[in-house]
Amino acid sequence: FDGHIMNKPANAEDANRMLNMLSGNWHQVHTGVAVYAVDKMKADSTEPKLMFSFTDTARVKFSSLTETDIKAYIDTKEPFDKAGSYGIQGIGGQLVERIEGDFFTVMGLPMHRLSRELTDALNEVA
Repeated sequence: FDGHIMNKPANAEDANRMLNMLSGNWHQVHTGVAVYAVDKMKADSTEPKLMFSFTDTARVKFSSLTETDIKAYIDTKEPFDKAGSYGIQGIGGQLVERIEGDFFTVMGLPMHRLSRELTDALNEVA
């Protein structure tokens, strides 16, 4: 958000700070995926080989939140293991007003793009 990477919050105060920053604003969520493989056909092959990697981005618009909204959400304990202090797939989805891009990118695994990339990679080795 605004040039800042928002990791998982260190504590309730940190979650409050992040949620206040997001309140009423757009932000971007970037999810990186890397797929590695080991060639089991070679007996001495244990070194993973990068098959492909990509980053997918979605834009998320938060509702304008009151301090009561933020406190109630923090009290659920959901923000503490989530980058940016919210999980769109859980209670935090109620804080999201709009999304542009793949919902699953915001969740942390862009399923559609991953399936396409896997298909392409498998077709290359077939």
